[in-house]
Amino acid sequence: MRFALMVAAVLMFFVSGPVKAQQADLVDRTFSGVSKEKTPQGARRDIQDQASLKVSEDIIKELIGEERFLKNKSLITSKVIRNSARYIPFVKPSAITQEAEEFKMSVALKVSLRDLKQMLQENSLLNENDAIPVVLPVISWVDRVQGRSYRWWQPLDKNQQSFLVKEGRLLEESLRNSFQKNNFYVIKPIESGLGSSVPVDFQNEKIAGGEDAQFFAQYYNAPVLIDGQVLLNKGERGNNYRIEIRLTATQVSNGRAIADVSRRFDTESGSLESAVDKKLREVVETTANDLASQVLEAWQRGSLGTSVIRLTVRGRNALPMMEGLKEKIRSQITQVKNIRERLVSSEAVSFEVDTSIPAPELLTKLEALDIEGKKLSKISEQSDEIVLKWAQ
Repeated sequence: MRFALMVAAVLMFFVSGPVKAQQADLVDRTFSGVSKEKTPQGARRDIQDQASLKVSEDIIKELIGEERFLKNKSLITSKVIRNSARYIPFVKPSAITQEAEEFKMSVALKVSLRDLKQMLQENSLLNENDAIPVVLPVISWVDRVQGRSYRWWQPLDKNQQSFLVKEGRLLEESLRNSFQKNNFYVIKPIESGLGSSVPVDFQNEKIAGGEDAQFFAQYYNAPVLIDGQVLLNKGERGNNYRIEIRLTATQVSNGRAIADVSRRFDTESGSLESAVDKKLREVVETTANDLASQVLEAWQRGSLGTSVIRLTVRGRNALPMMEGLKEKIRSQITQVKNIRERLVSSEAVSFEVDTSIPAPELLTKLEALDIEGKKLSKISEQSDEIVLKWAQ
């Protein structure tokens, strides 16, 4: 008996984590419908079908937007809603009643956002853009060994920069190949000779943010920039070299970094150009693959195309309450793509929220949440920040 209890406890330990995660991913919805079917059994099936259809359509519209839904309605109906059992694991009808020639019934449903999003993604419906997203590298090359640098958007000195140009082509080709696997299109500015078309006012050393980044994104129709630097230094042994690669993918619309890699490699001994070229050819593909996979993950979450709103809850906040709030936001507000803690103190907790809706609409949805019988109320609201407190 004691052994059986121990086995049960171990099983509960391993199973409870995934079960909680699955439950937190479920959205509760109710539907009240009427049917003119002749029998209670037929009416019950009819109203349950109505419930699955209406709830599916409502949540899908929240996830991808009304316009995108209407544009792809036939595909959504045939490929997603027709298979609603894959993402609606729980359906509970109430007792059915009859008034005159109509039957009435309500239905409680639980919808798995994770499974629904996966089905939408499988049919290329979750992403915000219909077109293949375009990515533009703006990467600086700095050679501290021979005191030279290269940026494709600045005037070129072929005598001084030919080696760095060659290595730049190698990197952008690897980025193109890695991102292409995930259905992204990376512009190859060195190969395409884009530098000659950049206005003088934008031939600056850094293109990380602000007006410069906005210009490059609009000029080349690239919502994502890969800003970074490849730095060449002498190695610690003196007869080898060190390569440092730092790349950050930035969503230009809100200036938010969505992916980054930082790598350091030591070459073998030899001349600078041969040693660096050999090492880069060994490592550049895996580095590009890492960055591309991070960007794809952000894209699949729906984080691209969202805005970032700071959410602060003032007052003494117990940890279980904050975890409950985060799970409620993730599961009940479908337009929230991600939520991260940014500041925790005895007086307040602040989160960074990726959302596809503006602050006033998000505030309305937050105030409607019920977290263990408690509600939130507004203290203040701005376009990029919402401050709340627990209602008395």
